[in-house]
Amino acid sequence: ADGSVPFFWGTDADGNLVLSDEIETVTKSCGKSSAPFPKGCFFTTSGGLSSFEHPLNELKPVPRVDSSGHVCGATFKVDAEAKKESTGMPR
Repeated sequence: ADGSVPFFWGTDADGNLVLSDEIETVTKSCGKSSAPFPKGCFFTTSGGLSSFEHPLNELKPVPRVDSSGHVCGATFKVDAEAKKESTGMPR
């Protein structure tokens, strides 16, 4: 959650999600879609990417731009206005 352990993700040519603590594994499989996994987040197959601190809010991707001005991924910010639809059991 705090980013103290490096973790990476991306999608391969077949659209599969690749997750690893080794950047080389993700880069080799995913190329330009590889990126550091968002700090403070977790991923589930039923709910997608969520924030540990605000799990009921949507996360917005914000384009990441490299030094030459090319989009090279995204960072994710909690959208305080957008709530996720409830898919789990009521509390």
